[in-house]
Amino acid sequence: MSNKRALGKGLSAIISTSPTPVSEIENIVADDKNRVIEIDLDDIIPNPDQPRTVFDESEIEGLAESIRSVGLIQPIIVRHESGRYVIVAGERRYRACKLNGMKKIKAIVIEADEEQNFTVALIENIQREDLNPIEEARAYRLLINRFKLRQQDVAKKVGKDRTTITNSLRLLNLPEEVQQGIIDKNITQGHAKVLLSIEDNERLLKLYKEVVDKGISVRALEKMVLETREMEELGKEAKKQLKNPQIKKMEEELIAKLGTKVEIKHSGNKGRIEISYYSLDDFERIIEKIK
Repeated sequence: MSNKRALGKGLSAIISTSPTPVSEIENIVADDKNRVIEIDLDDIIPNPDQPRTVFDESEIEGLAESIRSVGLIQPIIVRHESGRYVIVAGERRYRACKLNGMKKIKAIVIEADEEQNFTVALIENIQREDLNPIEEARAYRLLINRFKLRQQDVAKKVGKDRTTITNSLRLLNLPEEVQQGIIDKNITQGHAKVLLSIEDNERLLKLYKEVVDKGISVRALEKMVLETREMEELGKEAKKQLKNPQIKKMEEELIAKLGTKVEIKHSGNKGRIEISYYSLDDFERIIEKIK
């Protein structure tokens, strides 16, 4: 029992202080070969917090073939829970062994709390570049929400800077259709970053579909968004120029009277008058004139 506790503490120290590659974590816990046991595959359940939701079937098949040829070299890591074993690291190996119809698998049982369990799985997938950008962002959000972590805490655990975590989480502000497009590789993160600058969801989705249909590059999309923004600004300026001549004349009279910028915004039978001032003295001066 003391050995298990030591392993648990060692794992905690590794995770909390540095972005140790998962292979090194596995080597540390597998250092004592006497810890390796065989467990019935039916007694093992995948990690319910596994951040990776899409598994490459061809990759699993290739791994299964390798295991058939040379056996399982690296045991999986599991933790004991309610009479079952939950995978902490090595789900692909587990899936490959199931594909081979194996009944048992080599494993090492460790003590790991829920956060450590999830973090090891997250580190494993990020460092092996198996998560798509949306899965990665959802994994960060789960760590933050479930364990009440700050973005800098998550960054420290997975060995990335806080800005990377922030930018990743922003992807989850995109409409579901666009998020799915990132998962399906219809658009890149570069496209997503440009689309995030668009506040109108209807226009955002329209541009997304255009990017997918026409294969528009990130650079071209940036240009399209910039040109649209410039057109909108020109439209606003044109509206000002089309202001009712009588309203325009009243504005000019008020400007001359108050000695400051005045804008009348009129629509139908109502509107408002905006009078600008640039200091408290200027404010008092304008109030005296109005009086």
